[in-house]
Amino acid sequence: MFKSKTLNIVLLTMACLTIVAVISFYYLNHKAESASKPPTIDDIAKNLSVETEEMTTNLADDKYIRIKFTIQVSNKAAKDELEKRQFQVKNTILYLLSNMTEKNLRGQAGLKQLESSLQQKLNALMTKGEVVHVYTTEKIIE
Repeated sequence: MFKSKTLNIVLLTMACLTIVAVISFYYLNHKAESASKPPTIDDIAKNLSVETEEMTTNLADDKYIRIKFTIQVSNKAAKDELEKRQFQVKNTILYLLSNMTEKNLRGQAGLKQLESSLQQKLNALMTKGEVVHVYTTEKIIE
């Protein structure tokens, strides 16, 4: 190509480095886009949620509540961890409900407060991920 062997080596090295840089940029940019996509509903239902058993307990005002939750987590490892911590989940739910009254649980605001409190308490237990959302799937107060 050029008469100088050194110049040929330098140009060839620069061309290779440019190609590697372009490929790396494309790969990292593509990977970041795919990682930022929210999970599909199928993925959430199968791999990122844990359902609690139906629980019946008394409230602070001598009323009874029957309640059930579905807990969405951030990753598969968090799901596995939360399934192993079911006894702690139940304990946390009982502790939260034992201080609440029927009045506290009325309407959307009351349920939202319960779900938010449960999410915070469970996130304090988690080590391999986090609780993204808590859904109340059943609630009956008697």
